[in-house]
Amino acid sequence: MRRIIAVLIVVACIVLAVTNPGEEVHKKVVYNKLSGTVGMKGFLGEIAGDLMGNLDMVPLTYNNYFLFSTMSFRDDVVSVGFLKQVRATNWETED
Repeated sequence: MRRIIAVLIVVACIVLAVTNPGEEVHKKVVYNKLSGTVGMKGFLGEIAGDLMGNLDMVPLTYNNYFLFSTMSFRDDVVSVGFLKQVRATNWETED
């Protein structure tokens, strides 16, 4: 029984490591949310998000923890990713 549990844990860790999203995916999600926050919705917001992502206008830090990853701006975590999915966290934009 212990071997089965150990194998399942190892398999779960391998799956998480292989499906850990990269830096570019995090940037795309963060910039799309940022463009939506400043008032650009829909297709125009996606274009603005892609443009900002290509120019690296905001100093973001990618943190890879092997099983999952995060993106930080200053000291705030702005996105969390695992299993090929990235979710933007709730953060306040300064006006």
